[in-house]
Amino acid sequence: MPRKPIVRSNQHYYHIVARSNNQEYFYLPSQEIWQMMTAKLGELQKKFDLKIGAFVLMNNHFHLLVLSPEEDIDRVMYFFMKELTLSIQRRTKRINKIFGGRYKGCIIEHQNYLMNVFKYIYRNPVVAGITEKAENYPYSTLFYQLNSMTQPFELSRPFNREVGLLLEWLNASFREDEAQSIKTGLRKSVFDYKKDRATGRVIGPNFYNELLT
Repeated sequence: MPRKPIVRSNQHYYHIVARSNNQEYFYLPSQEIWQMMTAKLGELQKKFDLKIGAFVLMNNHFHLLVLSPEEDIDRVMYFFMKELTLSIQRRTKRINKIFGGRYKGCIIEHQNYLMNVFKYIYRNPVVAGITEKAENYPYSTLFYQLNSMTQPFELSRPFNREVGLLLEWLNASFREDEAQSIKTGLRKSVFDYKKDRATGRVIGPNFYNELLT
């Protein structure tokens, strides 16, 4: 079944993911790719007043939590991916495409959903076995924020909570069924949790309750 078209909104955050061609590495050291991507996000933030909630670069894909109040998300991502492709091609002397296809986007309409998608993004390096703690992964806006490092863009916080509690929550694993529920939700055009087929029960993590109270 083909993926449904992206729902467009200037009031809600999107989860954006895009993978490299053939899921290969991005053909340059991660530090260079990070600098290129964050610089481009900084340019687009100034141009379109983007609200960037989280950004994590993995070896062959990235995760972005972003709100685009002044422009269609398709236009924003068109500029982002096209200009990155040209920059990487120039540096690597490649003529083949850099990304495997267009980005995938899912709109997040509810705050409790947003919080668990935020956690899912920052836990990607942990789940991949790259780091033990989410805050120690260097190609993540969480790392830059906690270490007071300069970034080319201003990071918006979808919610404000004490750092110690936030990190404790981020580093607490999702149950396997909860993680799968979030993955399923992110494949939809509008995020929603998966339901248990036998009981009809919504499979949703409860960790967000700690931050909502």
